[in-house]
Amino acid sequence: MNKTRRLLIFVLALSVGLIGGAITERLNYTVPTEAQRPDRPPVRTPDRWDYCALSRAAVGASRGGLFSITYFRDGGAQIAEVEEMATERYGPAKAIAQLGQEGWEMVGEGPLEMRAGATNAIYFKRPRR
Repeated sequence: MNKTRRLLIFVLALSVGLIGGAITERLNYTVPTEAQRPDRPPVRTPDRWDYCALSRAAVGASRGGLFSITYFRDGGAQIAEVEEMATERYGPAKAIAQLGQEGWEMVGEGPLEMRAGATNAIYFKRPRR
C-alpha cells in the first residue's frame, strides 16, 4: 500500500506541475517589440569604420580659435583646419557641426599624439564609404 500511495502522490504532483506550466504559458503572452518584429530588416553594422579626431590647433587674440580635424586613413593622416569665429566659450562648435553634417558620430575623448607633443582631442567614427 505504501508503494501505491507514493506512486499516486508522484503522478498527482507531476500532473499538477504539467497543468500549472500549461496555464502559466498561456498567461505569459508577450507582444513583440520593434526590435523583435520579423517584418523589419535587421540593423546592419558596418564591417569597417573611418575615424577622425578634432583638436585645437591655435588660439588667436582676434579669432575664436583654429581647430584641426585629423582624418585617419590607411596611408596616414590628413589634416584639415576649421576656424571658429565665435567667442572662446563656444569652443569647437563649428567643427563639431561640420562633422555631424558629414555623418560622423562622437565616440570619445583623449590624447592625440601628433606633430610636436600631445593635445586633447574628441574622436569620431562613421561607416566607411
